[in-house]
Amino acid sequence: MKHFIRAQLLAAAFCGFAAMPTAAFELTAAHVNPAGEPSNVAFAELAERLKDSKTGLSMLVFPQGQVGDEKDAIEQTLLGAISMTTVSTSNLSAFAPSAGVFDIPFLFNESAVQPWQVADGPIGTEIKAKIEAESGLKVLGWWSGGMRHAFTRNVDIKAAADLDNLKIRVIGSPVYIDTFNGLGAKATPMPYGEVYTALATGTIDAAENDTSGYRNMRFYEQAPHFSLTGHFFLYKVVVMQPAIFESMSDEQRAEFLEIFEDVTKRQRKLFDENFAADIAFMKENKVTVTEPDRASLIEAARPVIEKYEGVFGADLVDRIRNTR
Repeated sequence: MKHFIRAQLLAAAFCGFAAMPTAAFELTAAHVNPAGEPSNVAFAELAERLKDSKTGLSMLVFPQGQVGDEKDAIEQTLLGAISMTTVSTSNLSAFAPSAGVFDIPFLFNESAVQPWQVADGPIGTEIKAKIEAESGLKVLGWWSGGMRHAFTRNVDIKAAADLDNLKIRVIGSPVYIDTFNGLGAKATPMPYGEVYTALATGTIDAAENDTSGYRNMRFYEQAPHFSLTGHFFLYKVVVMQPAIFESMSDEQRAEFLEIFEDVTKRQRKLFDENFAADIAFMKENKVTVTEPDRASLIEAARPVIEKYEGVFGADLVDRIRNTR
């Protein structure tokens, strides 16, 4: 089914480039996020807003991995088979290494203010330009993937030692793998769609995600021990095929960007609003929520932090940490 969808999208894209429409213009978007997750909600809202477009724009959204995983979505965007997608910096860094600076563990202490001071300021502008040069994609904006935390089948993570030898599913990114191996766990890359079953069967002992993902994917049913480790803040970068962006008329681009800015504000706000509700939901569903000794986690991850400071430059990393 995925291959059929990709073929249809690619054919439509080539027809669109050939016609170079100036009136009716259908954008396409794909993402991996489940129903109820803020990026899913944001794309649905963007499509709904464009139904009333004054310049002939519309949007067709393929949610929940219909065209494949995030790396597939990036490749389809590069080909022009889809117009745009939103992906984690960890997956984008395979195409634009500069995006990986934001995946350094414990770089952010909170998710409501500092990440947006960084992304919307000079550092965000600097990293955006690097991503565009490295990947060939246009960066439309920065969405939230929330602060990420660890959850397990049987163990309350109160300190770094509680992660010893736990087989934990991580995003297949070097920094994620290095971080959890450095914390004493056994980092296990695995497709997102396989996590629930892997927890149920004991193939893995633990995983990590934001609170919305944990709730919406019902991971609490198999891993009812949630620890507020806050090991990564995840940006979801919204990227577009530049040729598609440029093929819109000036009026269409202006309308699209105005609506996109509104939706971006809403997407970010949703994560903040959802956090308290997600924690309350967990407790109502008999999830043990633990606030760990974060200092012990940071100290255990110190060699990994220093390794990636060396990769991206200590000055840049300090600028991010010290942005207020």
